[in-house]
Amino acid sequence: MKTLYLLHHSHTDVGYTEEQHRIERWQVDFVRQALHLQRERPEFRWVCETFWPVERFLEQATADERTAFADSVRAGRLSLSASYLNFNELLDEDLLGRLTARAAAYGRSLGVTVDSAMTADINGYSWGFSQALFDAGVRHLFTCIHTHHGMYPLGRQQAPFSWETPRGDRLLVWSGEHYHFGNELGLVPGACASYLTKDECDAEMIHHDAWGVAEIRIPRYFAQLADAGYPYDFAPVMASGLRNDNAPPNGAILDQVERWNRAHGDEVRIEMTTLSAFFARLHEEAHEIPVHRGDWPDWWSDGVGSSPGPTRIFRSAQRGLSFLERLHDAFSLGEPDTEPVVRDLALYAEHTFGHSDAMGSPWYPLVHEIAARKRAFAISALEGVRRRMDAAHVALGGAHLRAGRPLRYKLLNPLDEPLRGVARLAVGHFEWRELGLDRGAAVRDGDATLPFDVEQVPRGADYCVFVDLPPRSARVLEIVPGANEPHGSETHPRASIDPEGDWRDTATGKSLLDPERSHAPFQPVYEVTPVADRTRICAVRGAMGLNRKGPDARRTAGSPRGVEALSGRVTTTTEIEYECPGLGWYVAVVSAYHDEPRIDVALRMHKHSVWEPENLYVALPFGAGELWLSKAGAQVRPRVDQIPGTLTDYYCLQAGFTRGGIAVACPDAPLLQVGPLAHGPRRLAGDPALLDEPVRPYGWLMNNFWETNFDADLGGFYEFRYTVLWGDDDAATLLGRCRAVGFEIPAVRLDT
Repeated sequence: MKTLYLLHHSHTDVGYTEEQHRIERWQVDFVRQALHLQRERPEFRWVCETFWPVERFLEQATADERTAFADSVRAGRLSLSASYLNFNELLDEDLLGRLTARAAAYGRSLGVTVDSAMTADINGYSWGFSQALFDAGVRHLFTCIHTHHGMYPLGRQQAPFSWETPRGDRLLVWSGEHYHFGNELGLVPGACASYLTKDECDAEMIHHDAWGVAEIRIPRYFAQLADAGYPYDFAPVMASGLRNDNAPPNGAILDQVERWNRAHGDEVRIEMTTLSAFFARLHEEAHEIPVHRGDWPDWWSDGVGSSPGPTRIFRSAQRGLSFLERLHDAFSLGEPDTEPVVRDLALYAEHTFGHSDAMGSPWYPLVHEIAARKRAFAISALEGVRRRMDAAHVALGGAHLRAGRPLRYKLLNPLDEPLRGVARLAVGHFEWRELGLDRGAAVRDGDATLPFDVEQVPRGADYCVFVDLPPRSARVLEIVPGANEPHGSETHPRASIDPEGDWRDTATGKSLLDPERSHAPFQPVYEVTPVADRTRICAVRGAMGLNRKGPDARRTAGSPRGVEALSGRVTTTTEIEYECPGLGWYVAVVSAYHDEPRIDVALRMHKHSVWEPENLYVALPFGAGELWLSKAGAQVRPRVDQIPGTLTDYYCLQAGFTRGGIAVACPDAPLLQVGPLAHGPRRLAGDPALLDEPVRPYGWLMNNFWETNFDADLGGFYEFRYTVLWGDDDAATLLGRCRAVGFEIPAVRLDT
């Protein structure tokens, strides 16, 4: 006899089917509905796919509801998952661990071990997710991958493997079917589906005869598993109460299960179950389970490039949160209340980027409203960080705006490692002439005079000073107006910049570039896939498969249009302007340091609005040899430290990447393309052909290729920053330096 294990859940997809606040209300009520069904029929089982709705429910529930919920969890009728939300790969190691631990902590408060997690829709995770789960006490992960523009690991579904974490622990993974597959098997009357399964079941059967569909598809499904060499006499499937994401519990499922077991239970028995119960059954099997170690990149992390502006804000807020909490710790300011910021960051990092019809109906008001709320999560997080940071600065002596403020600044480093870079001492436009700064100035550190550059910025000027702050330290600098002393000796940059040729370290003569490069550093590369018939604007996208472009995509590299250089005392800046399709204006502002092997780059552009599928890349041809990436919770070598059958074309980074002693920090745009830009077969991890495929890093700045929830309009003004570093350090140290340069050095204007 075969057993079909049915796990009933609601796929948490915040903003895809409805406004975010309404989905929250629905998801909270789904928990109430599940509890009500269990009171009527104790055999009913419900899996809470994510912990976010559970938190919201517990905050809003009555005392009796919280008690009923806890009793159901303890009794094993209601299953908790340690996944807080279905995330993309934006979260850093700290936040990933913090959010993953929440369900386990709640379970411990009930005397229950939350030993399992499930995810749905997303088809990959940073390697550090495995460690975050294990550290929270979770030992099992059930995945329901959606292979639209993606792929299963190992090249197949319904397969277990042991995922070895970065620290060598192990997590048992079941790579399952699509999260609506139970609906496709006819298990949900009134909510049958045929999204993946194409057979003789026509629309009439799908919509009106779930029982007939079940009698055809369930036996056939087990026969197909047997033909494929499937070794188990059971199989798990997920099911939703409606043919929809964010669907409620449906008691009719239990009626269908009981009817099936009466009619066909001697051949295939169906059993509603929970995550822990399913994995307990799996542990009883003697079949050998393979072990795989490494990263599991998410194909759908490309979505962060469809919202490049809000993603930059999110990353700034996430770094700011990390810096803020360390600032409070290093300077004994107490523990800040950062929970509102954490919640906003979590909701922005949730995998949904917009409404399901965002590409097909980009004018629809609900599309705009959902997109605005998504952006608002990042904006609210940044505002929360900035407000708390401002309060911390005041607590450390920061001045309010008043007449007669001194030009004294406290520089702060709360990190456990040195902080090196340019500190910006801000001066208001109203102080420039009044204080005599227009007649000259000096920047002093005690009795020492420091070199500086002055950069005019909106509503003022920044005095830019290079500093090296020891760990957990502070330092006070002062601007002295009218001083006649030179503001630094004549020095030369550590890098020579040839816009159309080589970039070299002037101290060693070593080239910083890949000799096999196809494009110049920071040269833009634009792609657009033509769509002749606007009624096919989504269909063309849907046909792309694992490519992010059509076979007829037009690719153009930007052409240099002008170069302007400006020499300073701290950096020498070269501005390289390019002409490029899709862009009304594009300039790379390249600032080479004089006393540091470092180059800061700001890419400034005006992007045209284009509805056709498009991609914008920027060439990052630095270094040669083995490539290392900074991912959440791990440092990995692409195509090497990966689970077989996973994505190798692009990666969502945290701090940056390094290659051959040269590192590139990417604080604003995290996507790195390393596979071929051209349309064609996509190579997966473990494919021997990858050994002959060159690795050419490109920053993937933006895209709108998806046919559903991506923003159709990428038009507007943008700035993306990069920093190039080099030295004799190992890869881990260089990636640590990439992380450090992402933190802006606070220069707190003092009151005395």
